[in-house]
Amino acid sequence: MDFSRLSEKTIFLWLLAPLLGWAVGWLVEYVLLSKAAKGGLLQRTLKGLGRWIGLVAGAGVALRYGVLPQHWHDEAAIGWRIAMVLIVTIFLAHLIGQYFEDQTAELRRQTSTASLVQTVLQVVVYIIGLLVVLQMLGIAITPMLTALGVGGLAVALALQDTLSNLFAGIQIIASRKIRPGDFIRLSDGTEEGYVTDITWHYTSVRMLSNQVVIIPNARLANAIVTNTSLPTEEITARLDVGVHYDSDLEHVERVCVETTQTVLREYYKDHSTDFNVRVRYRAFSDSSIVLSILFPVPSFPDQIYVIHLLIKALHRRFAQEHILIPFPIRTLELKSDDVKRLWEGE
Repeated sequence: MDFSRLSEKTIFLWLLAPLLGWAVGWLVEYVLLSKAAKGGLLQRTLKGLGRWIGLVAGAGVALRYGVLPQHWHDEAAIGWRIAMVLIVTIFLAHLIGQYFEDQTAELRRQTSTASLVQTVLQVVVYIIGLLVVLQMLGIAITPMLTALGVGGLAVALALQDTLSNLFAGIQIIASRKIRPGDFIRLSDGTEEGYVTDITWHYTSVRMLSNQVVIIPNARLANAIVTNTSLPTEEITARLDVGVHYDSDLEHVERVCVETTQTVLREYYKDHSTDFNVRVRYRAFSDSSIVLSILFPVPSFPDQIYVIHLLIKALHRRFAQEHILIPFPIRTLELKSDDVKRLWEGE
């Protein structure tokens, strides 16, 4: 390059403008944003990038107002546009990464899969930026896209199950309807327990028997799942009881409420709270009147032990109050001819 063909103004502008841009970018990044938006999304996104944005902006000013030979100007303009695309690509990748990190902060402390999803999103942004740069350099990207499409289709067919589990895992993580620590139960009733880990391929569930069940993410995403930890871990448990038809139902209801309150106070170690205990009569069965006792428990697994305590307490209290829990009784009405045949048969 023959720099003697450039004027002193142009040389001075090309030296000064990028340096000033670098300085302004540094000031914006470390002085203004660090004070006005410390720890904010914009400040974390521009960390280490502000000075480069300023440098490219300064080069753009020099390109706009500096006088260059035509072929130099054309090449410099292409280089500046490529630099702008790279800056925008890096900025978007940082922005998406930081935003996703904020949204999955709680989940990130419990599983490493969130980091994998964040990396995949950033890689996609970088690939798009690279394709745009190649297009600007005059390199035809259509054959590349075609080859990538055919190769991607072949890989997708070969890894169909793996990819289905991967995207199902991403869906589970993004929806946040199932999280590590939640107690879940599948609709078929074969698996229920605490979610211990969600990876890109499977979800681990620790059952109440302390066994770990490995569930592929694709199956979990397509299943009907009951999450007893949402919206809160506390649930309403139910115990069904049958009492004799001769029972005083008002008295039975009062005894059930008092007994349940006593059991809950002992379980919660709280003797001053009146818990929301409800008794609802549900049906006339063959030998008894069926009622349901509804009461709060801290979590789904807790109901097993609370019901255990409540059954013992109700059995003891019913005996004291002379409330009968009848055995199954069936009354048969026989015609006289039928009775005669039965006797003759004996």
